[in-house]
Amino acid sequence: MKEKHLILFIFAVLALNSCSQKNKTRIPIVNLITKSESFDEFSKLFYSDSLFQLNRIIFPLENDKKIEKEYASALKDSDNIEIHKKNNYHPYNKNNWVFLNNAYFKNNDSIAIIEGITYKRRFHKTNKFIEENLIYADDEFVMVKLKFKSINGKWYLIDYIDGFAN
Repeated sequence: MKEKHLILFIFAVLALNSCSQKNKTRIPIVNLITKSESFDEFSKLFYSDSLFQLNRIIFPLENDKKIEKEYASALKDSDNIEIHKKNNYHPYNKNNWVFLNNAYFKNNDSIAIIEGITYKRRFHKTNKFIEENLIYADDEFVMVKLKFKSINGKWYLIDYIDGFAN
């Protein structure tokens, strides 16, 4: 019986609503789909504005999640106290993040000489992400890897691996 009253109530509300809508001027619905920002425009802001950069990083980063999972597994599988002592790894977060800039590079696939060492900057694009690499020019060894992903039309840094820090 309660279900019958509920259904009648819903129909009454819908009928009243449709009657009242006939006399109102209709306002066009604004397109709620936001335009996707270009990666180039995002990149310019990301490397020039520290607050923007910090707000466009998704913590914890993918590599940090992987390392913490491996470390937790090692601790679970071992009673070795040395494993506890050797871990001095600290995942990146908003409090320890150091602002990244690309002042040495003039365009996407460029070469820069930094403190006498030649580096290349390369991008790898897929349907799911854009990966930026800083590479030693001589042996093509990747030193820094940044992974960006578009989420709801905005670009975010989702992973960062710094080979210089090791």
